[in-house]
Amino acid sequence: MKFLAVCSFGIEAILKREMETLGLNITSSSNGKIYFEGTQEAMIKANLHLRTAERVFVVLGEGEVKTYDELFDLIKTLDLKTYLSQEGKYLIQAKSVKSKLFSPRDLQSITKKALIENLRIAYKKELFPEEKERYAMLLDLNQDQATLLLDTSGTGLHKRGYRLAQGEAPLKETLAAALVLLSFFEDGRIMYDPFCGSGTIPIEAAMIAKNMAPGLNRHFDFEHFYWLDKAHYKATKKAALLAINHDSKTMIYASDIDQNIIEVAEENAIEAGVDDIIEFEVIDFALKRFDQPYGMIISNPPYGERLESQADVESLYKAIGKTMKTIQTYSVYILSSVNGVEGLLGKKAARTRVLFNGNIKTRFYQYYGPKPD
Repeated sequence: MKFLAVCSFGIEAILKREMETLGLNITSSSNGKIYFEGTQEAMIKANLHLRTAERVFVVLGEGEVKTYDELFDLIKTLDLKTYLSQEGKYLIQAKSVKSKLFSPRDLQSITKKALIENLRIAYKKELFPEEKERYAMLLDLNQDQATLLLDTSGTGLHKRGYRLAQGEAPLKETLAAALVLLSFFEDGRIMYDPFCGSGTIPIEAAMIAKNMAPGLNRHFDFEHFYWLDKAHYKATKKAALLAINHDSKTMIYASDIDQNIIEVAEENAIEAGVDDIIEFEVIDFALKRFDQPYGMIISNPPYGERLESQADVESLYKAIGKTMKTIQTYSVYILSSVNGVEGLLGKKAARTRVLFNGNIKTRFYQYYGPKPD
């Protein structure tokens, strides 16, 4: 089968590295999209293990279309019986970019009609009750190239299942994982997040340290597909459970000034099963001490509506810069949408990446410290 893993703009290289580590057969990539081929095992592993992917799709078919008749003919000729049961519920969404066909409603309608006609001929039946398992599909039309995709994930993969509650400006779990992976964090390192909020960055770091697959505590749409080898899925999930490192030597220190949000973070960490290697603390950043040598800070400090004024923003980032001067052996990684961060911190970053936190354009400032002896 041919698959597509999608991710947020800017983290394609990280996702690709994850997929290569899993042994997935990557065939091509573009902005926010990485295609790969394989059997059901590849689909299951991708959903269970990928930390930075938003969804995994099966590519049902593709081709050039410039008229609705051409779209109808394309969908009608695809091998849909292999993937869609005759009792399934067929849900179709559509999006169009720089194409002659651009109306989502019309695209959905034509695709659904062609899909039913396809299955009517394949199954030799007239009526489809659409009462059982869900098959959510996306018609992706880009520069007149139409691709029909079957969503295997269901709820977005950033929904790990551990977040019982969240703060005012939550960071997506997939982006938090990307920040940790970009920092080259690994088991055994000392890590701090002094603006942890509801705990997403430290929890994702702890899951990485413990080699805990992010999809273990959630469900996927593919679990209900009629063609899924359920025994194989069970075995793959069991292997992921056995691979968890329960003896991790990592220690993560997470703090915030808000008592209520720290309580939320603690509950989320317990739900994720990583509270044993995260130490939470309620403390003002200005009073925080970083007394472990060769540590690393990975954080998403407050910005935008989370701070009351521009003066508060400047004061906070200047305080971070002042602290950075006192921890020369540290690597520091800061995600922010604030303009002029390097000037406020008093130091130019070794590397800066543009990343998107939802619709908010941010930059990830990377300051590399010396390697431990």
